[in-house]
Amino acid sequence: MAASAPAPTVPSLKQAFLAAQTTLLAQPLSPSAAWRAANDDSDALGGDGGGAPVPARALDEALLALNNTLQQHARRVYPPQASRNVAAQIAAAYDRDAERRVGADAANDAEALGRELDLTDEGVLEALPESWPSERDCNNHPAEAKRYADTVARLVELSARRKDLRRRVQRLRGLEASIAPLDTADGAAGRIQDNLVTRNGPVETELERMRVLLARVAGRVSELPVKSLATQPDGAEVDLDALDGARKRKVDEFLADPRVFPS
Repeated sequence: MAASAPAPTVPSLKQAFLAAQTTLLAQPLSPSAAWRAANDDSDALGGDGGGAPVPARALDEALLALNNTLQQHARRVYPPQASRNVAAQIAAAYDRDAERRVGADAANDAEALGRELDLTDEGVLEALPESWPSERDCNNHPAEAKRYADTVARLVELSARRKDLRRRVQRLRGLEASIAPLDTADGAAGRIQDNLVTRNGPVETELERMRVLLARVAGRVSELPVKSLATQPDGAEVDLDALDGARKRKVDEFLADPRVFPS
């Protein structure tokens, strides 16, 4: 899709106007059809005072010389550089007149708004008056005054939203910087081990296998001759039933701990 043409400026508009006018002044001259008819119908003897007609060849030669002189004059007096200079002078005159009027308005109203205000600056937006400062202009142009008030309110609202977004971006960037060492992406310098203690994770799987293994061991031990006491190498007696029950209770308490496997 072709890009739209830029908005015309005051110098470009004035230069186009001057170029159109100089083009009209440089058009070749030619007698009108009425004059040619009158010249052809004039009496060669001059009985009615009209005089002899101008020969066509002489007329064409005179017109050719005149048009050549006119073209040379137009090229010397109305070159494109001169048109640009005149257009720039006209634009400068418009600017001086506008500055004079703005200066006069500022002298009449100390709170007049300047054209140099940067409406993207938060401080400038906060300092803008909610309504147009000139009461005379508000009375003379109520529609424009209302549009100004609506525009200022919209700009203030957008400025507040932009400020909130900037704070949010700064907060998110701070969080990103704080968790950068914990990045587990491939090739990250701060790679850490993934959390193993999760539901259906590796730790839970191994504990379940341990439970099954303990049940099998307990079953095999129950098949042994009944003997509640065992003798250690140093001669001390150990209660096997109590030892098996204590181990089973510890495993059950670990598996039931909500801090390990939160629901």
